[in-house]
Amino acid sequence: MKKGFTIIEIIVSVMIIAIVTLTLVKINKQNKNMVEYVTTRLQNELSNTLFLHPDVLKYDKSKKDAYTLLHNMKIRNIEAKRYLKKIKRKIYTKKDIPTDKMIVPIHLNAIMLKSKFSTRYYRVNP
Repeated sequence: MKKGFTIIEIIVSVMIIAIVTLTLVKINKQNKNMVEYVTTRLQNELSNTLFLHPDVLKYDKSKKDAYTLLHNMKIRNIEAKRYLKKIKRKIYTKKDIPTDKMIVPIHLNAIMLKSKFSTRYYRVNP
């Protein structure tokens, strides 16, 4: 009797290794896609903060770039101007959301920015 593996045992072990490898590749791809999604979403949220300038309320139902909203800052860097002009959002605002039932009377405004990831922000004006 010779000691060794049969061809069936070798084929079964190769199949098991292949299945495990394919599963790991699939998980790796899913993780990569999730990282890309989260990174894009966070970059979008960060650029949305450019549109929270107090002047945004006068641009209801219009598409504006970040440079238009920040023109008062007198940005001199040409590259910064180009970058800010590329960042565009469709802006929807709602002024003075009813807050009658609240204990402390406040003025609440809603700002909705439409892009790949739409977002809604609320601004409290005392």
